[in-house]
Order: sequence, then structure tokens, then C-alpha cells
Amino acid sequence: MENHILDIAKEASIYHRVGPHERLVRILDHSRDGLILEYMKNGDLKTYLQAQDLIPMSLKLKWAYQIAQAVSLLHSNGIIHCDIKPRNFLLDATLNIKIIDFSGSSLDGSKPASGEGTRFYLPRHWRDPPTVATDLFALGSTLYEVFQGTSPYEEIPSDQVEERFKRKEFPNVSAIPYGQIIKQCWLSQVDSAEHVQAFMRDIIRSKLNADYIPHLDGLDIARGMLIDQVGSP
Repeated sequence: MENHILDIAKEASIYHRVGPHERLVRILDHSRDGLILEYMKNGDLKTYLQAQDLIPMSLKLKWAYQIAQAVSLLHSNGIIHCDIKPRNFLLDATLNIKIIDFSGSSLDGSKPASGEGTRFYLPRHWRDPPTVATDLFALGSTLYEVFQGTSPYEEIPSDQVEERFKRKEFPNVSAIPYGQIIKQCWLSQVDSAEHVQAFMRDIIRSKLNADYIPHLDGLDIARGMLIDQVGSP
């Protein structure tokens, strides 16, 4: 019971530290018993990916950027999420991404109360604390699932996935949009979520031959034009 109260207090403190933001679910109220958050009409990202047969590439590209933006927001406020995965991103009425579930997060280096699942876990000694790199590894797996519809090596038992990751063996991402940056997340070759965002912006600029991106969050730059090319590797 005491741990539950502490988790709620930590989560509330994170919401208040970060403050209102378009990538954050709005907190309406909180008490010792829990948090009251705004209603997210379209549920979580994983369920949405599983339920929809055809998701436009433009929407996946938007989600990818918004997910990286959400992770960057946390890191810039001294927060390591510790459980980045599609289930912890919700979709609002207009299918924009918002990140949730900070009860197990590390705040200013505090000990986390939870950790990533196997397919989102950067191999390391069990005593090693979570870092930006561990979140970025999970970000890579999350982006993979956005474009593939399944988590990395979903068909393989978890213990075998762990061994592959330790050997730095990852799924082929050559045909996946942003595959290069996904692999860099897995290989700890990315410094920050901002780096991931910058990579995405550069890809879109190069594909659309544009010097200016009016509103990348919604990918208004494309308006359906050349959007498939934007997503090509």
C-alpha cells in the first residue's frame, strides 16, 4: 500500500514538473488513491495497431515523430521513463500521441520501480541504473512496432530474444521507414531523442526537397503528397 502511494506521488510530481504539454495526457486531479486523467478516445497505441488493418503511412510517420518528441520532453526534465512501449502511448480524438505511466520512472536519478519488457530492454547488468540510452533502446523498438505492427522478434521466445540482443542481433530494418535511426537506437549510437527527431526532419526535408517544414507534428507538409516516399528508407 505504501509503495502504491509513493508511485502515485511520483507520477503526480512528474506531471506537475513537466507541466501542460501536447504530448502529455492532462492530469485533472489526484489523491492518495490515484490520478484522474483526461479521457483518451482512441485508447493505447498498441491496441490501435492491432485493431486496424490499414493505417496510412502519413499517420505512422506522425506518430513516430510525436513519440520521439514525447521521450525528448521527459529527458529534458530529468525523467527516464523506464518503460517506453506502444502500450504507454495513448491516442486522443484526432489520433495524436500522448505518453503515460510514470509510476515506475526514474526522476533525477531515483531508483525506478519498474523496467522494460524483453523486446524493449537494452542488455546490461541488472544493477545498472536506467539511463537515456535505455529509454532510447526502447524507443527504437517502439518505432519498429509502429511501422511493422509487431514488436521485435515477436515470434521468438523471450529468452532467445534476450540472447540475440546481447549479441547485437536485431531485426532487419532496411525496408522500414527510419530504419537507420531505429538501428542506431538499438546500438546505442544515438545521443538523445532530439537526435532522433532531427534525423526524421532531415529525411522529410530531403524527400520533399523542402527548406521549411511548417508543422511537422501533423505532417502538414505532405498533405498526402509524396508521403510514401517520405517514409522510404
